[in-house]
Amino acid sequence: MSNDNRISAELNDDVKQQIFTKISEIEGLLPFLFNLTPEDRRKIPHIATERGAMDEDFARQMAAHPELLPNFVDAAELERDRALRSALLDVQARLDALQKKLSDTTQAVGSDIYQAYLAYYANVQQAAKRGVSAASAILADLRRFFPRSARTPVPPETP
Repeated sequence: MSNDNRISAELNDDVKQQIFTKISEIEGLLPFLFNLTPEDRRKIPHIATERGAMDEDFARQMAAHPELLPNFVDAAELERDRALRSALLDVQARLDALQKKLSDTTQAVGSDIYQAYLAYYANVQQAAKRGVSAASAILADLRRFFPRSARTPVPPETP
């Protein structure tokens, strides 16, 4: 694979609209989804990765000892919630994998673009050095995208 052209593909408006339609169809199949605020995400207790075994262990213990289940906990609703969480985790894994591919592909195509821009910028720099008409103005316009970092002077060594 060439470093300056990792991908060569097209995504036309018709296909993009089909994708948006399918995403809307998926959202329609999940009408119960909602968004948490960042504060809600921090506040609500949940089963995180570090509590992975919690779900199975609690379900097993609750089934073995139903007499210890508080009467305000609806066992049937708890099982529906467990089944929903399991199904959502499966869907989320597939969508996460797709999102990762989208992100990686976007980064690769962005790299292709950036490599071309770097080559153009270097060529404009050379043209400006040689006095080619309009090159200096182009260079002045594009230079803002390539700021030089301030070099920190190295302090002198003390004897």
